[in-house]
Amino acid sequence: MSDQLLFDARGAVRTITFNRPSQRNALPPEGWLRLRDLLGEIATDAAARVVVLRGAGGQAFSSGYDIGALQQLEAQGIVLSTPDDPFEQALAAVVEHPLPIIAMIDGFAVGGGCTLAAGCDLRLAGASARFGMPPAKLGVLYSATELKPFLDLLGPGRAKLLFYSGRIIRAQEALALGLVEVVVPDPELETYTYALADEIATNAPLAVQGTKRILRHMAGPAAPPELAEEIDAIIRRTNTSRDLQEGTRAFLEKRPPAFGGR
Repeated sequence: MSDQLLFDARGAVRTITFNRPSQRNALPPEGWLRLRDLLGEIATDAAARVVVLRGAGGQAFSSGYDIGALQQLEAQGIVLSTPDDPFEQALAAVVEHPLPIIAMIDGFAVGGGCTLAAGCDLRLAGASARFGMPPAKLGVLYSATELKPFLDLLGPGRAKLLFYSGRIIRAQEALALGLVEVVVPDPELETYTYALADEIATNAPLAVQGTKRILRHMAGPAAPPELAEEIDAIIRRTNTSRDLQEGTRAFLEKRPPAFGGR
């Protein structure tokens, strides 16, 4: 499991690399818990100023959860997109991290990988990058915590377009939608990313970190507290449904799902 995430410290920049290229850098539950913990360790590193998240292999940033490992969650009684979900905890660690986090997107960023990138402070993409949110194709309902980054970046209409369709979009369309800030030629992505990380790292850390914190508070909570119980019930009903079971089986069997709305 330790090799699923690689860590590097260079000057004031800390890099975490998703290292399962054969799986498009999808992680099982324990991988997301490790990401959560590693981000926690970086938060206490007095020399750290910027974090870069990236994927190994040049073909994917991350495709989120390893679908084949989701049975682990079911066996533990954990429902997707609830507070006990390891990915939900990893995403919270990104969004709430005191340091600016840059997503360096080389290849595919789909599902949880796209969500994690949306939760970062900045998203830099290579020209061949691809993005998509296919949870509806699996029968999965995302939580308010997971939907909030898309609402903040895209607005409600464009967020709905991405989630309702489940389609894969190219880097330039992602740029036009506001899902990424910068698109550069693939060979220039790494150089551009670390030049920006170094530039940010030279600025006053209290000012940078304070800006991140204030902007996050200004964006408001993911959902009003009075709706938390209702939202939780909707998520648990959907993410324990027969449709989710069918969507997962269909994905693993490489066939179209036959959803029944149950």
